[in-house]
Amino acid sequence: MVPATDLLKEVLADLDSLKETGSNSAEPASLKSVSQLVYRLLIAGNLQRTQTSLRMPGSPQIKTCSLHQAYLNDSGRNYAFAFAGGAVIGGNRMAGIGIPKDGVNLTPPSVPKVATIPLATFLESPGIVINGVPVSRRVLIRYAATKLDDPEFDFIADASHEGRLQLLLDSEGARHRLDDTPLAYFELLSIGQAIINSPNVIRLTRRIEKFLNQSSETTAVTTGE
Repeated sequence: MVPATDLLKEVLADLDSLKETGSNSAEPASLKSVSQLVYRLLIAGNLQRTQTSLRMPGSPQIKTCSLHQAYLNDSGRNYAFAFAGGAVIGGNRMAGIGIPKDGVNLTPPSVPKVATIPLATFLESPGIVINGVPVSRRVLIRYAATKLDDPEFDFIADASHEGRLQLLLDSEGARHRLDDTPLAYFELLSIGQAIINSPNVIRLTRRIEKFLNQSSETTAVTTGE
């Protein structure tokens, strides 16, 4: 299998853009950029396609914080909102954060441990919980990419299960904010940071750079440049 050079260049540019933006700013322009970059890399499948084309076995492995089980097992739904976190924002690490319902003063669970999991597992695992309803990272990324690109998009029109989750994000989820930014977007930033900081993705980036450099050298020899 011969790697598609255009795909490799696009993925490398997207990964570099994530590094440059830092995926650590909650400014609207930065959030919009991160949402589109993460969508192309993970949801459109460019990261997986690149790993396959470079003959690296299996799926990309993402190093991340998982949502604490205490939130998922809370049968009383004492938490109005919780997210896995793991993002570093303004030099502060945000992980294992939840907002209790009705002013109930509950002891938050300990910060979840960092684990390395396959990309498919990462996408399907819950990144946030809203009133006891878990929302996968895949749904969150799709929502953020749509909402930040078109703030007036009507999520009510989609009656599918994913559509209902996106509506939940757009209504109840949007109520829970930090410095006027919906908490769900901090989980989006943590996804961006997880991508660029995962050792497997760092190795993949080096493989892309090596392949593109070798291709350039081969072209130069062939053309005599």
